Amino acid sequence: MRQLILIILASSVLLLQACGGESHEHHAQEDVVTTETAQSQMNFSDAFKESIEEVLDHYFSLSEALVQADAENARVHAAAFAAKAAELSADGDEGNFWSEKRSIISERSETLVSLQDIEEQRYQFEYISAAMIETVKAAGPLSFTVYQQRCPMVRDGSADWLSNDPAILNPYHGDRMLRCGSIVREI
Repeated sequence: MRQLILIILASSVLLLQACGGESHEHHAQEDVVTTETAQSQMNFSDAFKESIEEVLDHYFSLSEALVQADAENARVHAAAFAAKAAELSADGDEGNFWSEKRSIISERSETLVSLQDIEEQRYQFEYISAAMIETVKAAGPLSFTVYQQRCPMVRDGSADWLSNDPAILNPYHGDRMLRCGSIVREI
């Protein structure tokens, strides 16, 4: 019995440490250098930034549907998000950059729309989020603060997402681990 109690306590401590966010400083520092380099290499137009903000509105709605574990609503928001992203076009360096990200967003959103299972939808959201994070970091700053947030317990590693609110509402786990995560940076 005593061994069982010790195992439970040790497991609880490990779980709390994993969600604490203290071990993410190194990742954030690496990403800041990458972001500064990307921003210095490209100069995004104000029109492109405004369009990205509109795309983000749909992304945030998709994220909220995943937080709520609402697979049907996630499908609806993923379709609207992909449609808005497809409308955005750009020229030159920003056009080349966006074309690559839009392709990922389109493919993964289309797959998400076809899925009924919330966990499979969340898996697709990881790729969508990665493309949007790169876009916002490269295009930023925007007219409002965007928070890059990270859950340290997604599959066999961590996964990030964007939020317009500093409060952690984890789209990868929903109510199972709603507050698990930390802010990596403000963009």
